[in-house]
Amino acid sequence: MALLASVVLAIIAMVVALLVIGVAHECGHLVAARWLHIRVRRITFGHGPVLLRRSMGDNSEFVLRVVPTGMAIGVPGRHNPDGTLRRPLGHDMTLAVAGPIVSFLFAALLFALTRVGSLAPWLQYWLVANALLSATSSAANLIPVPGLDGGHLLLLGLARLGVQLSPQREIRCSALA
Repeated sequence: MALLASVVLAIIAMVVALLVIGVAHECGHLVAARWLHIRVRRITFGHGPVLLRRSMGDNSEFVLRVVPTGMAIGVPGRHNPDGTLRRPLGHDMTLAVAGPIVSFLFAALLFALTRVGSLAPWLQYWLVANALLSATSSAANLIPVPGLDGGHLLLLGLARLGVQLSPQREIRCSALA
């Protein structure tokens, strides 16, 4: 029975850790969007069917879904309907890289917490494990494939080099997220 309780506690601790790491990452994107005055249309928490949808005061919405395994913020596309850019390319690059930067900073904070005072050994192990998980997931998120921040950065880097995808094609590439 003690083994079962330990396994259940470990699973709960891992789920909580993944949620905290994900929230920290998405808060990086959210803070960058607010700092750059980019309107956030939607904040989504989870995957699957919608459990809760709430309008927020600034024409944006919060969406809570059934499976708490991911988060995302939605901002207007880079192009206006007439094809002109809504904002400088650098704003989009900053927005895309903000989540991974915050994840790396969060990992550093967790490592630093292990050096503060005398913590229980299990808490030190948990902090180190989550710091490694945060840093690893952040690095993996920078892989340049569609659906990840790295894929978005790749598209933005190509745009900076002068390779222009049509707005519709760019949206299709970004929609794989």
